[in-house]
Formats: sequence, structure tokens, C-alpha cells
Amino acid sequence: MRNPKIERGGSALACLTALLAALLQAPVGSQEAPPTVVHGLYNWVHSTADAERAFAFYREVLGIELAPSPFTSGAAAPEGIRAWSAVRPDEIIWNLTDTKGSRARTVFMRAPNTPFGLELSEFIEISRESRPANPWDPGASRLIFRVRDLQSVLVKLAAGGAPVVTLGAGPVSARGGRAVLVRDPDGYLVELRQATPAEVAAAADGVIVGTAIGLTVESSPVALRLYRDLLGFEVRETWQASSAELALNGLDRGRLEQTLTVIPGTAITVLFADYDLSGTSVAAEPFHWRIQDVGSPQFQLQVRGLDALLERTRAAGYRFLSVGGRPIQRPFGRFVFLLDADNILVEYAEPAAGQ
Repeated sequence: MRNPKIERGGSALACLTALLAALLQAPVGSQEAPPTVVHGLYNWVHSTADAERAFAFYREVLGIELAPSPFTSGAAAPEGIRAWSAVRPDEIIWNLTDTKGSRARTVFMRAPNTPFGLELSEFIEISRESRPANPWDPGASRLIFRVRDLQSVLVKLAAGGAPVVTLGAGPVSARGGRAVLVRDPDGYLVELRQATPAEVAAAADGVIVGTAIGLTVESSPVALRLYRDLLGFEVRETWQASSAELALNGLDRGRLEQTLTVIPGTAITVLFADYDLSGTSVAAEPFHWRIQDVGSPQFQLQVRGLDALLERTRAAGYRFLSVGGRPIQRPFGRFVFLLDADNILVEYAEPAAGQ
């Protein structure tokens, strides 16, 4: 928004008039949400076709371990991966996720030097799509791990036959250091970056030194209407990717604009990627995610004032996945799912008092 020019020496009344005019001309969507609406991230979740297989990959390659549920007060030990024989249909989950008739299980995980949880979800007895995402497909997501020793991780990946997306099938010198993009056993995108010596020195033990989240969007301005304007994500930086960063993502041409944001109340970074494929031989294929689809990406945002936030979300025109757009109630809080402009699932999680 460009403010009218106020000539030096103008009257106080003229200044006030100009300021009011500028404010009235500002688009409603440009007003930032109160910083306390979102104040944390419980888990980043993606759906899998086989929880045991997926967890084994993350444990063996990256040293990720099982974790207690963040919603069980005082839980100290991981609950493990439940056998399907112990999983019962749950009507409350059906309403939350619009998956009537299914059964579902979750795997809570904890990565070293990562201030939020990772979670795998798996649904059965319901139709589900399994299409590995290309980096440029709107709705695609990735986990971005900065690691202590990239070469040792690459050896493990090669031994397990993990597919490499990056051109040349090896690391490139991208912005911020050497990096490579690979796939887990479900085809989900995992970006690995060599941490700097300073990052390694400051980190606790573990293969992973830091974790971020990447999202591919059809349009950054449209995506930010939710994440920045409604939910208060802070935009830190926007830049045009280099040819090396294109190669990291499997492209030898095209354009890529990247926008770095931070989740309110945290230091967790979310990187938005906006591709222009003009002049390339590939085409983007947007996703229309259902939560049961393999690779389905899901934020689990900790929020305050859920009822008011729901009204603002409805007024902004976003669709809800949860049946009727109504939160489900658990002893530990209330939860509801919506879909962003690229069909990425966003869960509002409001903890119960005292949780």
C-alpha cells in the first residue's frame, strides 16, 4: 500500500485526512491477524500407505524416534505403532476428517533439534489416492532437514535405494549450502541440507540439526492471504531461485520464487515455493487432497480463540474438511480441519484449559 505524499509543513488536519484516506483504501485482506491467534505448532503430519515402513525409513536414515502423544497429559513413553487389530472405528475422527467408515492410526515422532513433532497418519477401509508429488505441483509439501553430515546420510539413502529428484542424482550447491531432494518409501519429498559448522556446534546430538517445512503453492499472494493475513505468519524474505536451486528441484529451466515465513510464537520456518514452468517440458498437476490420500500434508496449529477464528475463516471463504465445519471435542481440546487455497490441510487445535 502506498501512502499519499504529505508535504512537509502541511497542517495536522491535512496529515490526518491523508492517513485516514490511505487506511480506507487498504484491502481488508492486508490487515494482519492478532499475533496470539496462532501461537505454536503441535505436529507436522503427512499420511502414509504403511506406517511401519515409513517410520523405519525416518529412524534408520535420520535417527527420528517415536514420541509420546502431545495430547496425553504427563505422557513420558511413546505409545508405539498400534497394530491394526487394536484400532477401532471412531465416529469423532470420522467427523473431524470426513472419513466415515474408515479406521485410522497415527505415529507420533520426534526429530532431534526440532521444536515440533512429526506425525504419520494412515487410513484404511476407505478409498485413497497415491500419487507422488512433483516439487512444482501445487499442494505438494516437503520436510526440510539440515543434517550434521550430509554425506553419511546419502550413503544410507543409496543403500536403501531412495529415489533422488535432484538433477544429477546428487547434491547441488544451492542457497545456504549443499542440498539434495529425495523421496521416502511413499514418494513423499524430503530435502536434505548440510548444516553450517555454527549450526552443528550449537545443536544437541543427533543426525538432524534443524527442521523446516516446505509448501508448493499456485500463487504466493493467494496463499499468504491465509497464512500471513489471517493466521499471522511473519514473512521474512522473498527471493528468486538460482539455477542450482532449480536443479535441486529437478528442473533445468523455469522460475521459482520462494518466500520464507515464521509461525507465530515460534522460530519454525515455512517456505512457500511458487513455480513458473514457462519454457519447460513439464506441467504442474495440482492436488485435491483428502486426508487419507498418501502424502496428504497437514498442519496442526495451536490456536487461541477458536470460535472467533472460525468465523473469520468462514468469512474469508475457506472450505472446511471437518463435517459441517464444526470442531470435535476431546478432553484435551477442540479440533477442526480446513483446506487452504492449494488444498493443504490446516488443523486448528485449541487446547483445553490447563493443557
